[in-house]
Amino acid sequence: MKLTEHPFILSITTARREAILHEVELLHMDAGDLIFDEGSAPDALFLTLEGSVNFFKWRPDGSKHIISESAEGGFFGEVGVFTGEHRALAAEAGSKALIGKVPETTVKKIIEDAEPVRKILESVIEHLNNTTRHYVEDVMKTQKLSLVGTMVSSILHDFKNPFSIISLGAHVIRQRHKDDPRTEKICENIEAQIRRMVDMANDLAAFSRGDDEIEIAYVSIELLFKMFRELNTPFFKEEDITIELIDNGLSLMGDTTKLLRVLQNLVSNAMEAIHNSGKTGKLTVEAYEAGEHIRLTVSDNGPGIPEEIRDTLFEPFVTHGKNEGTGLGTAIVKSIVDAHKGKISFDTGPEGTTFTILLPKER
Repeated sequence: MKLTEHPFILSITTARREAILHEVELLHMDAGDLIFDEGSAPDALFLTLEGSVNFFKWRPDGSKHIISESAEGGFFGEVGVFTGEHRALAAEAGSKALIGKVPETTVKKIIEDAEPVRKILESVIEHLNNTTRHYVEDVMKTQKLSLVGTMVSSILHDFKNPFSIISLGAHVIRQRHKDDPRTEKICENIEAQIRRMVDMANDLAAFSRGDDEIEIAYVSIELLFKMFRELNTPFFKEEDITIELIDNGLSLMGDTTKLLRVLQNLVSNAMEAIHNSGKTGKLTVEAYEAGEHIRLTVSDNGPGIPEEIRDTLFEPFVTHGKNEGTGLGTAIVKSIVDAHKGKISFDTGPEGTTFTILLPKER
């Protein structure tokens, strides 16, 4: 297809058409050649004269997720030109292709005679762009979660034998040193930590599958806090952070292992934030009576949750200022609370953060 035969060019008035044709750059491309990358500035509108164009997003593993394509006679890249937003997708030649590149300034010349229409188009495009962005984000999150689940399942499979050998070794030592309380306690901790690692990996895999099943049983908050203390002894030996656990003699029906995971994620996040701030820290976990519910609060005097992630804190892959981690900790916390038919919220500021969890006593 010649440039002068493209539907977009034919839609321009004859007088205007002759003036802008020489401003269009023709790009000869081979299959796989990148036209523009995801996140690049919207500097032009593109016309597909021959061949096809694929639009894609980069997956976490570096592969491409194809979203859509443009065939001969189509045009693309106009959304960014209208809205000024950076490219939401990358574009590459799907086959040998001839592309017409219409500079942003030229596009604006074409539409300047129809200002009211341009305003309407901008509004429509903005709504469509928001809808598409949310859809693509959901698709990418689903794929990321699937990848995480596959990786965790593979790791669990590979670690099964080493974990079993370590656990068996600890059990044998316990049997041989029954009269030595210190050795027996160390072996108990080894076995407990192995179970904990397996449970954490299983929880992560279950979350990636959308599996929110829990095992309901009687839970003493006092015993829950005691288990948390034993599993996290290093936390309580920190010189610059004090941790206080107040159970108030309460109990509820829930899943002990899952609730331990909630405490683990929230407390470790709080301690990391306090360390990064350089403060002398204080962290309090307390259970309160709240009618037919138990209200569990996790409070710290850290620097507060960054404003830019507050609205999305409980969504997967949300993280800020961390060199390690998956960004799934708070998302898993919320999924566990939801599975208990509870609610979680937080209040944060420069003086600290308090997470409040409301859990029903009975199920």
